[in-house]
Parts: sequence; structure tokens; C-alpha cells
Amino acid sequence: MVAANNWWTPSVGGSNEWFVRLGPDEWKPFTYERSEDDPLRLLGSVRRGARVGALAITSSGEYVQVNGDYVGTLSSSQVRKAIARAESAGSRPRPAARPPAAPVVVIKRRRRVQER
Repeated sequence: MVAANNWWTPSVGGSNEWFVRLGPDEWKPFTYERSEDDPLRLLGSVRRGARVGALAITSSGEYVQVNGDYVGTLSSSQVRKAIARAESAGSRPRPAARPPAAPVVVIKRRRRVQER
């Protein structure tokens, strides 16, 4: 199976680049909304190979990947480049979900047997 060549999958296999999407809809699948006094500020989502999660920045300016309550540090220079690419490309909207198709109902008449 060949992966589609889109923003989420690198065009060159085995790429070590980070891919970033910005916005609250991007980080919601990976973690919960933080309170105002939390040192993390959620930015979007980040992906590199199998590493996928929410992208956040700490109060000290360090970029981190968040999955639930797990917080792992990221290379700031690489993530800054990925954020710049995401900002320059603009936020690409997700494809609009198609409205669900109307259900198809088939009515089969019962066969009636005449009584004698």
C-alpha cells in the first residue's frame, strides 16, 4: 500500500522532519484542555514517524509533545522550522465531512398463502 503524498506523510520515505498542524482541533485528540495556571500552552499537533501527539510550549519556552499526561521534550530548532512551515503554508482546513447518505429502505411484501 502506497501512502498518500499529503502534508501528514513525507514525500521521501524515512524522513526525519517534524510535521506540525496548528489549532485546538489538532491537539484535542491527544490531550485535554489545560487550565489557565498550567505551565503548558497547547499549540497544535506534531508528528515525526511514529511519534504523534499534541504540540505545546512550556513557560520556559521549551517545545514539548503531550500525550494525555505524558510530556516529552522536543528539539526546539527542528520544531521551530516545522512551525514556520506550517504557518507559511497557512492552516489547511480538513476536508469537509460529507453529510451521511440517506438510508436505503427496501420493503419486501410478505407472500400470503390462501387458506382453504
